[in-house]
Amino acid sequence: CQAGTFSSAAGATQAATCASCIAGTYSSVSASTACSLCQAGAYSSSTGQSFCVVCQAGTFSSAAGATQAATCASCIAGTYSSVSASTACSLCQAGAYSSSTGQSFCVVCQAGTFS
Repeated sequence: CQAGTFSSAAGATQAATCASCIAGTYSSVSASTACSLCQAGAYSSSTGQSFCVVCQAGTFSSAAGATQAATCASCIAGTYSSVSASTACSLCQAGAYSSSTGQSFCVVCQAGTFS
């Protein structure tokens, strides 16, 4: 069986025994006997996937086995996510802010100001 598919049948004689991984799962190697759930911070929206798509910086997902890009939620104002595949957003530190959603960094307050 190719990547994106699996078969748990021993002694199989036909390619038809290879089943596609369902949405929310993947198989990255050939000869898989099972598919793996996409980890939190990633998703697969269609069947037969050999990898999961990661949530971009500024977004996060805490759900494993996600099947939709919409699972990647934007970080709210006052928080950020600087890396892809985040499972949570971080609070901006004192002296910095993010005034809108989906930010990958916080802006440092100008001299003479604070937060």
